[in-house]
Amino acid sequence: MMTKKTLFAFVSIFLFWANSVNAQYIVLGYVDFPPYEFKDDDDKPRGMLVTIVQTLFERAEISLVLKYLPFTRAYISTKRGEIDGLFNFYKTENRLDSFDYTEPIIRNPLTFFVQKSSAMQFDKLYDLKGLKIGIIRGYSYGTVFDESQLFIREAADSHESNFYKLMHGRIDTYLCDKLAGIHVATKNNLMSELRILPTPLIVMDGHIGFTKGKHEKVINLIDRIIIAMHRNGEIEKIVNQYSENRF
Repeated sequence: MMTKKTLFAFVSIFLFWANSVNAQYIVLGYVDFPPYEFKDDDDKPRGMLVTIVQTLFERAEISLVLKYLPFTRAYISTKRGEIDGLFNFYKTENRLDSFDYTEPIIRNPLTFFVQKSSAMQFDKLYDLKGLKIGIIRGYSYGTVFDESQLFIREAADSHESNFYKLMHGRIDTYLCDKLAGIHVATKNNLMSELRILPTPLIVMDGHIGFTKGKHEKVINLIDRIIIAMHRNGEIEKIVNQYSENRF
């Protein structure tokens, strides 16, 4: 039978745990990944994933600071513990020793953009043999693609740079999240000159990645809210609303 003293101790421990999570603030890096996340003309974070992440932390009652960074810097800063985490972040085998992850928030189909005149087709990895493929520096496209020797990966620091290289024949194709590629190509009046191959390379789950071993309580809280927002359709609704407004 639980005594009053034992009950008091239990309640005190629980309140301490809850307050230790809610009293802190979390710094997350976000990157140039429109329409999911980007900085607007007033230097404020915008995008469908920004909206979702802000909602998650509001409901968890955890103060959130968003810091706009290049992906490589956000990656290194999280790995070193200089910031708490980053998003949108893919889970790969070689990252597991350095990062902890939330439940998946969104799904990202990685698709090939080519010039309209291109004869390129894609169904399997071997179809990429000998091609020059544009990628974003520091990004992962899945372990199989990242480690393949069949083709040449041409890294750039932005979507705009990759589309410029594609339109000038310096790469054969640009591998990019479908919505992100459409967003940037449309903004730069390029979609009429491009086509998207129907088969994606892979569909990646997007997470919040945290510094390894430091934020278990925060992740547990956020995970419960992610699961609830998937079950009630809120995340899908935000993505659909934003897509309808932009495209």
